Amino acid sequence: MIPEQHWCNNASCHEFGRVHAGNIKVFSYREQRYYCTTCGQTFNADTGTFFETLRSDHQTITDVLAWLMERNSLRAVERRTHHPHDTILHWVDLAGHYAARVSQAILQDVHVTQAQVDELWTFVKKTRALTTQ
Repeated sequence: MIPEQHWCNNASCHEFGRVHAGNIKVFSYREQRYYCTTCGQTFNADTGTFFETLRSDHQTITDVLAWLMERNSLRAVERRTHHPHDTILHWVDLAGHYAARVSQAILQDVHVTQAQVDELWTFVKKTRALTTQ
């Protein structure tokens, strides 16, 4: 747990949204909770993330979503993880909604066709590959 990477999510706090302000401390390692020394409010480490309402291990959920993106069947992932298919479908549904919210926040006022989006991501991938060499 790294308190410096979090911020107070209390809108009435003077340190609201400020990262590295020095006001966030660990409240409980076991429950993964932090607190703000400015306003005294506690909050979960997963607040505001995809994992906020989920109780399963983060790595398991991430692995399940990765296996499904690699075109493994739902039944195969179900056998591999011993999770019910309804649970896995719930994770996929949440991931889709969260991805849509992230895309909406990032891609504002962009009016492109599907072909242009495909070209954009091809350009991004090629540029990223060149800059990492």
